[in-house]
Amino acid sequence: GMDHKRYRPWFYVLAETDKTSLSKVTTTESAARIQTADDKNVFRIPRSREVGQSWFSSVISTLYASIWAFFVTARLQPNLVLANGPGTCLPICVAAFALRVLGLGDARIVFCESFCRVKSLSLTGKLLYPIADRFIVHWPELTEKYRRAEYIGVLC
Repeated sequence: GMDHKRYRPWFYVLAETDKTSLSKVTTTESAARIQTADDKNVFRIPRSREVGQSWFSSVISTLYASIWAFFVTARLQPNLVLANGPGTCLPICVAAFALRVLGLGDARIVFCESFCRVKSLSLTGKLLYPIADRFIVHWPELTEKYRRAEYIGVLC
C-alpha cells in the first residue's frame, strides 16, 4: 500500500448513495494508524450513474455530479487523484484535469482499471484513458491494445 505518512493528508470522495466505502475507508485509516475517517477528510458528491439508469438521465446526473466534483476538487487542490472503478471517480478526474488545463491546479491523475476488465476497458476507463497521467491495468493483455496502459502486477 501507499505510505500514509509520506502521502498525506488523504481525502476520500464517495458517492452520496455509497453504503459500503466509508467502512473500508475507516478500516484503511485505522490500519495505517492515522486519524479515523470523519467529516474532515470524507466528501460526498452525487452519484454519476446508478445501476440500470438510462443513458439519457445518466448524462444529466453526471453533469450534476461534475459540478459538485469541480467545487470539491478546487477546494482540496490535490497533488494526486488516485481513482478506481466507475461512477464517482469520473467527475473528480475530469474536474482535476479541467483545473490543470485552466492553470488552477496541478493534480496528477492515476486511474486503476477494474480487475474484471481483462480484454477491454470499462466505459469509465475509455473516458479517462486520454487524460490520465498513469493508467494502470490488472491484466498484461490490455497493454497490447492500449499502449499507454501499464501492467504492474495484481494490486489486490
